[in-house]
Amino acid sequence: MQTVSDTPLISSDARHTRGRVLVLDADESIARTLAAILRHDGYETAVARTSAEAVAQLRAATYELLLSDSHFEQGPEPISTLVRAAAPDLTIVVMTRASALESALEALHAGAVGYLLKPVDIAELRLSVARGLEHRRLEHELEQARARIQGLDAQVQRQLDDATDLRGRIEALDEANRKLHDAQTEHDQFVAMVAHELRGPLNPIINYAQIAKRPAITAEMRDRYMDIIVEHAFRLNRLVDDLQTATRLSTGHFTLRRKWCDVAAVVEEIVENFRTTVRHHRFTLERPDGPVQAEIDPDRVGQAVRNLIDNAVKYSAEETAVEVGLAASDGELHISVRDYGMGIPEEEMQRIFEAFTRLGKSSEVQGSGLGLFITRGIAERHGGHLTVKSGLGKERARGAVFTLVLPRGVPDQDAPAESNTNL
Repeated sequence: MQTVSDTPLISSDARHTRGRVLVLDADESIARTLAAILRHDGYETAVARTSAEAVAQLRAATYELLLSDSHFEQGPEPISTLVRAAAPDLTIVVMTRASALESALEALHAGAVGYLLKPVDIAELRLSVARGLEHRRLEHELEQARARIQGLDAQVQRQLDDATDLRGRIEALDEANRKLHDAQTEHDQFVAMVAHELRGPLNPIINYAQIAKRPAITAEMRDRYMDIIVEHAFRLNRLVDDLQTATRLSTGHFTLRRKWCDVAAVVEEIVENFRTTVRHHRFTLERPDGPVQAEIDPDRVGQAVRNLIDNAVKYSAEETAVEVGLAASDGELHISVRDYGMGIPEEEMQRIFEAFTRLGKSSEVQGSGLGLFITRGIAERHGGHLTVKSGLGKERARGAVFTLVLPRGVPDQDAPAESNTNL
C-alpha cells in the first residue's frame, strides 16, 4: 500500500467534511493509515479493530460508510449482518486479499457496494469511498423524491375530502387525483424498470472488469472476462438506445432519413446476423429474387425487423424455427416474422404494443418491454402499421405472426437521392 507521503494532501483551507467513515481492520496500523488518508481528503474518520468495537461506535454515532476487512465476513455472524442491525442505512465497502476474493463476492451479495484488493491502492481507495457515498446520496434523494410524491398525493386527497359542497368540484378533484396516481404509478414503474435493467448489465461489467485487473489472472481467463464485459456493454447500449428512441416517439421528436434502397438486402443482412449469433434457433427467409426498392429509412426499418426477430427468439423454445418473409406490391411492403412459441392470447394482442409491456414473468424474459412499442412507432412514422395474429395449424405451439406493412413510395426523378423527414 502507498504511504501517506506518496500522495499530495489537501490543504487545511480546502478541507470540508465530505462524510463520516468508519475503518474496521484487525491490523490497527492499516486501519489508522487508511483513516489518516481519508481524513486528509476531508472525511471525518474513526477506526475499529473488532466487529464489537465497530457495532458500538455505530450505535454511539452516525456514520455513512464502513470500510471493512472481509475477514470479519467469515465469522459465525457476518459483520454486514451485525452492522445492519446497528445502522440500517450504512454503506459498506469491503477490503480483501486476492486469496480471499470469494469472501468479498459474498459480501457484495450481502449488500456491500464495492470491494478493494489488499494491499490497498490509494487512488482506488478514494474512488471506492467516493462511489460508496455517492451511491448512498442517490438512494437518499430517491427516498426524498418518493416522499414528496406521497406528500402530493396526500395533499390532493385532503383537497378531495374538503370538496364536499359541490358535486362538480368533487368529480374534478377525483379526476385530478386519479391522474396524479396514474402518473406516480407510471413514474415508479419506469424508475424501477430502468434501475433494474441498467443494473443487470452494469453489475457484471464492473465486477468482471475489477477481477480482470488482478495480476494473477491468466490471459485466457482475462479474454473470457473481456468477452463477457463486451456482451453486457452491448446489452446496456441497446437499452439506452431503446429508451432514447421511445422518448423521441412519445414526444414527437422522432426523425426519419428516407432514401431509396433495396429492402430485401436490408432484411437479408439482419437474418444472416441472427443465423451467425443465435445458434439455438433456425432462421429462414422467403423473399423475391430481385431487389425490392422502396423509399424508407433503412436504419429504422432494420431496427424494427431486428426487434421482431429478437422478440420471436425470446418467446419461442430453442431449436424451433423463426420464419421471415418479404412480399412486395406496387404500393406496399409486407415484412412478416413468425415464431413457433405459445402464441399471444387474444386479450393481450393490443396491450403488447404499449411501452414497458412484457408477456410472462419478467425474470424469464430479458428486455425493456419497448421493442414492439418502438417497432409500431417506426411503422406509423413511415405511414404504415404493425399487425399481429396467431399462427395457423393444429399443433399446440402455433406461435405468433407479426407483419410490418410499409408504403413503398413513388419514385421522383427530380428529387434528391435522400431526404430528411422530421415527424
